[in-house]
Amino acid sequence: MILNKIGNIIKQNNDFAIVSHLLPDGDAIGSTLGLYNFLNEIGKEVDAYNPDKLPLKFDFLPGFSDVKNTLIDKHYDCIFVLDCSDKERLGHLVELLNKADVVVNIDHHISNDLFADVNYVDTNAGAVGEIIYNLIRINGFEISQKTAMCLYTSIVTDTGGFKYSNTTSMTLNIAGDLINTGIDFPEINRILFDTLTVQQVKLLSKVTSTLELYKDNSIAVIYVTKDMLEECGANENDASEMVNYARDIDTVEVGVFIKEVEKGKYRVSLRSKNKIDVRMIAEKFNGGGHIRAAGCTVFGDLDEVKNKVLNEILNHWK
Repeated sequence: MILNKIGNIIKQNNDFAIVSHLLPDGDAIGSTLGLYNFLNEIGKEVDAYNPDKLPLKFDFLPGFSDVKNTLIDKHYDCIFVLDCSDKERLGHLVELLNKADVVVNIDHHISNDLFADVNYVDTNAGAVGEIIYNLIRINGFEISQKTAMCLYTSIVTDTGGFKYSNTTSMTLNIAGDLINTGIDFPEINRILFDTLTVQQVKLLSKVTSTLELYKDNSIAVIYVTKDMLEECGANENDASEMVNYARDIDTVEVGVFIKEVEKGKYRVSLRSKNKIDVRMIAEKFNGGGHIRAAGCTVFGDLDEVKNKVLNEILNHWK
C-alpha cells in the first residue's frame, strides 16, 4: 500500500521539507503543520514552507511561526508537497523540488498531474488532513494534541464545518478521533468560523455592495479591488472567504468572487451548490479545484474578466 511506502520513506530518512500552495487555505496550512509537528515529534529534522504569508487567523496552530517563505541552502532527503495539484502552484518555491532525493505528492484534487516521484491522490478525502491522519495511523504512530489541532483545522475548513458534500462518514470518524485527543475544538471552530476583524467587517460592507445577479438570480457576482482593500486597511487574506456570501443567497446556484491582484490580473473564486461543476470552469482559465469549489486567474480589466467568467458559466449551464 502506498501509505506504507510513504511511511517507510519517513522511517528511513531524517531530513524533510514540507510545502503547499500559493494563497494557502486551512487545508494547506493545517495539513502542512500537522505533518510538521508529527515529524518533529518522532525526532526528524523538518522545515515547513509556503510561498505566501499565512493568514494570521491560523496563528493559534503549533508551528505557525516556523513556516518559511524563502528557501534555505539545504538538501533534503524528502520533500512533501501537500494539497497542490501541480508544481506551478508552488510559486517561487518550485525550486524546492530540486533539493531532495525524493519528492512525495499528497493531494485530493482530481486534477492533480502526478508530478512527483511518489504520488498519492485520494479524491474521496474531504481534505489532505484526512490523508495525513491515515498516513500516521496506518504506519503505527500516535497523534499528539499539537498534530490533532492542525489536522482538525485542515479537515473542518475544507469541509466547511462538515457542511459540504465532500464530508463522508470517514471524515467524521477521523474528526472524532482527533477530538478524542483532547483538543479544544469549540475554540478552534470559534476562531475559524465566528471571528472577524474590524477590517474584515468594513471590507464585507464594501464587497457585498458590489453584488450583481444574473440568470434569474441564480448567478451572483461580487468583487474587491486593491483600492477597496486599502480603504479598509485590509489585505488580500481578509477577503479569502467572501465568495461564500455570493453562493449562500437562497436563489443562487453559482457564486463568483473576483479579486484584483494587480492591474489587469484577477483571482476568481467559484462556488456552486448542486448543478454546476465549477472545477471545469476554472480549468478553462488554467485553474482548478473541486466540483463545488474552484479558482483561477483571469487577465483583463474588471468588466472583461467578469464577462469571460460569466460566459463560461453559462456555457456549462444544464
